[in-house]
Amino acid sequence: MPHTARQLTITATAVAAAFWLTACGPHQSAPLEHGTVKKKRHDAEISTPIYQDRYRETNCRTVTNALTLTGISRPSTTGGSGGRSRGGSSGGVSKVKPGKPNKLDKNNSNGSSGGSGSRSRTVCDRQYLGRVQTGVHKTPEAWLVLIVKGDRSRWKPVTEAKWRKIKVGDHI
Repeated sequence: MPHTARQLTITATAVAAAFWLTACGPHQSAPLEHGTVKKKRHDAEISTPIYQDRYRETNCRTVTNALTLTGISRPSTTGGSGGRSRGGSSGGVSKVKPGKPNKLDKNNSNGSSGGSGSRSRTVCDRQYLGRVQTGVHKTPEAWLVLIVKGDRSRWKPVTEAKWRKIKVGDHI
């Protein structure tokens, strides 16, 4: 093992061990509950709308052979090279993003297979219609005080009545 790799491994191991001892060790203290109030903060209620994109199926067609089912015979609007052209030319076949098959044709002759199995499917393109608001996510109002004790600090949630009574510098 090269000298720098060995040093990196030893350093990484030492950092991991130190992290484990401080984060997972038995001397981990509980969250800070009491101390001196340094700051007060009020967070108002926030309402965030939730949206959903709407699409409709268009240009539906029935396809039967395997090449059409994989989308190779359809032109693409996604762009890019399909890997068939080499060199500096920009020509070639575009990579195709096939439509999602949504139905199987149930009219095959009494379940008998015809060799390679000529199944047909209906394939449709999706047309973007727009966004619709489907709901609202609400974050409730919060009253917080920053308490400090030694080198530790914590934003502690309190009730509105307690928040209004507490002054910066109070010991709680």
